[in-house]
This record gives sequence, C-alpha cells and structure tokens, in this order.
Amino acid sequence: MSLQQKLEDLLRETRGTFGIAVKNLQTGEEASINADRLFQLASVFKIPILATLYRDVEAGKQTLEQRITITETDNVPGSTILASLDWGVELTMKDLAMLMIIVSDNVATDVLLKMIGVQNVDSYMKQLGLENTFINHSCWELLSLCVGMEPHPYSPEIYAQFFTREFDEENIVFKADKRGNVSTATEMSRLVEMIANEQLLTKTSTDGMMDILGRQQFKNRLPQLLPSQAKVAHKTGTLPPGFTISENTTIGSIVNDVGIVYMPKDKGAFTIAVLSQGNPSVADGERMIARIARTAYDHFMM
Repeated sequence: MSLQQKLEDLLRETRGTFGIAVKNLQTGEEASINADRLFQLASVFKIPILATLYRDVEAGKQTLEQRITITETDNVPGSTILASLDWGVELTMKDLAMLMIIVSDNVATDVLLKMIGVQNVDSYMKQLGLENTFINHSCWELLSLCVGMEPHPYSPEIYAQFFTREFDEENIVFKADKRGNVSTATEMSRLVEMIANEQLLTKTSTDGMMDILGRQQFKNRLPQLLPSQAKVAHKTGTLPPGFTISENTTIGSIVNDVGIVYMPKDKGAFTIAVLSQGNPSVADGERMIARIARTAYDHFMM
C-alpha cells in the first residue's frame, strides 16, 4: 500500500482538518493531503524567522553574538522562560533564537522580530518562492488579534487586559486569513528541505539552524511514537496557546509540527509538515500528528 493511501486511511479517524506534506529526501517519494491549503502556522512561523535571522547574519546585517537587554516592555503572553527571569537580563541573538525554537518563547521571538523586521521575514519567504507563506504579525500582535484587541504597545494595563478577554473564533487568526501568519504544508516542508540541504545558506549557517531545530523540547508530536534511533529537528505550533484564557473555549485547536526526521540504517531522511485545525483538543491533534509521523517512518523503513 502506498504512503498516500495509508495516510488517507489514518485521517478517517480524526475530526480535525489536516494538511500534510511528506517527502523522502533519499528516494523522492512523496505523499500529500490538503497540502496546498492555507493553515494558521501558530509558532511554526518561527522557522521562517530563524531562516531570515541567519540570512541577515550572513549578509552582515546582524551578528549572533550581539547582546540585547530584555526589559519589561518586551513582555508577551506565552513566554516560557524570559518572563520568569529578572528584567534587564542580557542575551545574545543566538540565545534568543534558541529560546524561540526549543521552548517557543514568545518574548525571545518578538525581540528578534524587532531586530530583523516582520516584513523582512515575509519578503524573504517570497524570495524563496514560497508565495503562499504570509508572515504579517509578531506574537503579541497575533495574540491580541486572537482576543479581539488592537495590538497596542506594552503597558501593564494592556497586558492585564489581554487575560480578561475571550478568544474570538471569528478573527483572521482562526480563519487562516492571508492577513495573518499562514502557509501550506507543501511550502513548510519545502522550507525545511531547503534549510537541511544547504540550499539557502552556507554549511556553517545550515549546521547552526539544524542544531537549534534538533534541540526542540516539545516532543509530543512528530517524535512521540518514533524509536530513539530516529532523530527529529522540528518546530511545533499551537493555538489557542497553552495559557488558554477561557476554560469554555469552543474553538477547535490548531496543532502543528514541521520538521525533518533522520532515519537509522542508512535510510536517509524525510521532511514532514503537518498543519491542522478543528481538533477537539490539543491532545487529539498531537496524537494524530504522532501517528502520521510513525506511519511515514514505518513506510520508509520497509
């Protein structure tokens, strides 16, 4: 049975809507489902940010060693690390990139975006031929839109107001609108392939990006059901975020994971992008992504 048929059969078991793109980089075999449909990226948009940062470093516009002071005005909901530290801490651009990817820290992400520019990320994706990838918002802007707020500059009052609001399922974020941060499984899989195959930048930059992606700490999706011999470099994305405001939200969860799986026994590697929406819960989405990854892995290991 083809991988395409296996994945189609698997998706009959879920209530969510999935976009899948899988490609074996050694044999060229591919499978795709809803792969050209737009989905909200959630924190997967941090892969384009990472690529743009390293592009700017190679161009001499940024340096990974540059130190940046993190202040309270940088605070964003969804900071996994930085908001727990004392304000005034100094971190390098590389430190921020690491936190952005491996623990999806939103403060680190938005500080980097202030340095490189949101539109710079979007234009770089277009230069790479990723015409259906749209990056228009920082984390703070995206989260503000989620609850129907204008993304005003930080103040303690504005920050507190965020946590009094309900998620708005009619806003552009949950509609996967081109005015948000959206892409397709095809294009995210392609981006990871270009990064891994040194088609974007030098070997030094490629190794740097892949090292960061390989240190991902959230392992309940692509890696969850894979054997320990398989190595995964990837980035997850989730909306509504883990700090859900309302216990009664009815919005179907957006649950994503995009990366590359390195197989043992000289079987090579495969890229895999799984974007989804309408999951009954984050856990449901995570289980399906894990099963999709395992199905692809077992197929390619035959």
